[in-house]
This record gives sequence, C-alpha cells and structure tokens, in this order.
Amino acid sequence: MNKEDCIFCQIVQKRIPAFILHEDEKCLAFLDINPLAPGHTLIIPKEHAENIFDISEELLQHIAKIAQKLARKMREKMGAEGVNLFQASGSAAEQSIQHFHLHVIPRKSGDNLNINEWWRAKVGKMSKEQMEELARLLKLEIEVKEVKEEVKKEEEKERSKEEAYYIRRSLEIA
Repeated sequence: MNKEDCIFCQIVQKRIPAFILHEDEKCLAFLDINPLAPGHTLIIPKEHAENIFDISEELLQHIAKIAQKLARKMREKMGAEGVNLFQASGSAAEQSIQHFHLHVIPRKSGDNLNINEWWRAKVGKMSKEQMEELARLLKLEIEVKEVKEEVKKEEEKERSKEEAYYIRRSLEIA
C-alpha cells in the first residue's frame, strides 16, 4: 500500500479528522467510526507499519502500554467492566486497513457482543498429537545472545551498587 493512500497515515497527518484520545511522538489513539461498543478505540503507530510482522518490538510495546492506560480510563470514566484487545494482521486474518492497528473495546455485562458464543461456534478440535506437533513447531527458544545481554546488564547493576557503596564508605571515612 502507498502511504499516501493509507487512511490511517492521513489521520496521523491531520488530513482526515478523527476524535483523538491520545497522541505522542510514537502513536495515535482515536475513536473507531464503526464501533462495536461506545468508546471503541483504535491505536496506531504514527510511522507506517503494515502489520504485526512489520512493526518494531519497541513500538508494539509502547502501543500495549497506551492500550492499558486507555483501558483503565475506560473503566474509570465509562464504567467498563472489561475490555477486548483485537488485532488482525494480513489478509488471511481479515485485516481491513493495511496499517497496524489495535482495537481497544470497552465491555459491560449484557452488552450483547457475545464474543464467547461466536468463538465457541468457530472452535476446531485437534488431537493430542496435533497439539504436540504444533507446540514443538511454535515453541519460542530464548536466544543465547538475549541471555548474555541480560546477564551483562545485571552484572553492570551490581557493579554500580558496589561502586556506590565504596564511594559512600570513602566519604564517611574522610
């Protein structure tokens, strides 16, 4: 998709109006014009990323933090008893706009969205063997590099604590 034709990029550029709930240097949150419930919000990155496969890990984490803040605000100000977070990536997942977006949908008891009912109607059955094979294929392995980086960070923290202790001690003695 051409960024110039992307409706969400046009909203970021303020070429198309939106009811904006949050804006910072990384993302924008605004009310969905086709809401499943009052307060249904979309959070998008300002930088065009087509889907979950294209967005940076850092930006995805930032969007998740904003989703949590919005969910809390929905509970506080609207009396939301819960929220659904929904994200579709790729045409097979029925992504409607080719710009990453996370739906934050406030929920109340008796709102008739009936997501569990819909889900149960779509559930497929799998054998134990099929589940084991999928688990084997999809299991995430911690990369050695990531572990080494975490160990290095912890060692640096400990070294900093030790250095601070010795500095304090030398000031006490002097």
